[in-house]
Amino acid sequence: MKKILIILFTVVLAGSASAQGFRQLEIRGGYLNPKGTEGSFILGGSYGYSFDERVSLSLGADFFNKSYSQTDKVADGKEIAGVQPVQVSEVMKYHTFLLPFTANLDIRFPFDKGMNFYSGVGLSYQFLFNEEENFERGVKEKRNYRGFGWIFRSGIELILGSRSAIIIEAFYNSAKVKGNHDTVEGLPVWDEVNVSGLGFRAGVRLEFF
Repeated sequence: MKKILIILFTVVLAGSASAQGFRQLEIRGGYLNPKGTEGSFILGGSYGYSFDERVSLSLGADFFNKSYSQTDKVADGKEIAGVQPVQVSEVMKYHTFLLPFTANLDIRFPFDKGMNFYSGVGLSYQFLFNEEENFERGVKEKRNYRGFGWIFRSGIELILGSRSAIIIEAFYNSAKVKGNHDTVEGLPVWDEVNVSGLGFRAGVRLEFF
């Protein structure tokens, strides 16, 4: 898979330097719900080369961030002006960051003058960073994971002008990232997080000749 990723990177860079076709920029944001962590917003974009009105290659990156905390009730507060407060203590706090870097192939299917359908696949290398802070024990831990995966997407392109469009799509991130390799009784073992999940996003696509 590493060789495939390198080949796609080379093709995109070579195509961007060519005089034919046009360059393409996407900026997008949406929501991803991975299996191994809680769902949250995801932001990203891609830049690449479109050979014609149908086929394009691009390199992309996305940023997924989820923060949440665990709290315990300490005591009931004193009622003031008909309001009953509750005293709460934060016990644990978590931060999860997912960074997928992708090499993408997209194909458009023209529908009419104002709208196109498209589908695409992206080979990805994904990094997952997890931070855990335990306030009771005064301990802060960090865990790092990484691995290859795939991103599949399909959506519609609403034409705004000759070089701009709005995109609305559903996508599926298929990946398991690994970390903390060790050996137990002579057998290799590791931690694994399944970051596969369905997402939805929207954005803009701009073309540069």
